[in-house]
Amino acid sequence: MLEIEGVSAGYGRAGTTVIEDVTLRVAAGEIVGLVGESGCGKSTLARVVTGLHRPSAGTVRVAGVDVRALRGKALRAHRRQVQMVFQDPYLSLSPRQTVRQALTEPLAIHRVGDARSRAARVSELLELVELDPQVGARRRGQLSGGQQQRVAIARALALEPRLLVCDEPVTALDVSVQAKVLNLLCDLRDRLDFGCLFIAHDLAVVAQLADRIAVMSRGRIVEQGPTADVTTDPRHPYTRLLLSATPTM
Repeated sequence: MLEIEGVSAGYGRAGTTVIEDVTLRVAAGEIVGLVGESGCGKSTLARVVTGLHRPSAGTVRVAGVDVRALRGKALRAHRRQVQMVFQDPYLSLSPRQTVRQALTEPLAIHRVGDARSRAARVSELLELVELDPQVGARRRGQLSGGQQQRVAIARALALEPRLLVCDEPVTALDVSVQAKVLNLLCDLRDRLDFGCLFIAHDLAVVAQLADRIAVMSRGRIVEQGPTADVTTDPRHPYTRLLLSATPTM
């Protein structure tokens, strides 16, 4: 589903490199966890994958299509295939919109259906993320943190993407709410069969839901493999350091 080959990217006129020579794959129906400390380049990679930031080198392919080569209608169609869930739903959701308006907006932008079918789709999305239909009339400030993140996930799923990029979606949530959101993502993956790149700085959180884990340090992937292998037999010193920092009972 997602193929990242030798991708490098940076910011500023000086071209400061943030990620370098990153290679990573996410299959359909697979959750790949990308873990590393703050500032190591995880969010930059997420923005490259979603097309919000242009890489300086390498290729990003979604379903075999080179994203950098897309223009016009082809690029517009691609944007439906890749959606992102941002870290803080309080910032990514508009305070002026009701939940129903927020979920309708991507459908209207991409001209999906008419008013009646869009309303039906919004109701379907609320049910999908286990929210009461009455939530549709509320605004961001009237929702709990967990409800806000469920709305953000529903909005990302509105266009039936084939790839979901989650950039630390549970960092701002309480531990009990984190568990519910993680379980929801696993259930949705099983039901909808999308690929998911799940980004976090907490290796314990990633290990709960990821099929495979990639460890990033200073802009490079230093280790990747099946979750059980990475968490029980880490090969890189940085991975061992992350594991040693995980609280245990």
